[in-house]
Amino acid sequence: MKTVKLYINRDPDFTEYYRVNVFGEGFYDSEGKSVGARVRGDDEWFDDRLFSLGGTQVLHGQFGLGNLVHKSQLNEDWGEDEIYAVVDVGGDTFNTNTVRGKF
Repeated sequence: MKTVKLYINRDPDFTEYYRVNVFGEGFYDSEGKSVGARVRGDDEWFDDRLFSLGGTQVLHGQFGLGNLVHKSQLNEDWGEDEIYAVVDVGGDTFNTNTVRGKF
């Protein structure tokens, strides 16, 4: 079964920065295909485009993407922020889970 998961964790060395990581597994039929992700803010009327995560390739049915971002890049609205990623695997798209927090 193909799964994609978003993780957002405060970086222990840089207090105003977060590690944003997307991991996928179960992509055995996509071996060698390119992978990229677009991080979005989930809102009622439209989803904010926040930033992209650089590309990689599927290897052994898995992939991982990540970046260190300033908290302002995750602060997508007033109050609690709802962040998810749209992952492109060789032309097929998958949505991750939504991470909630006050960034």
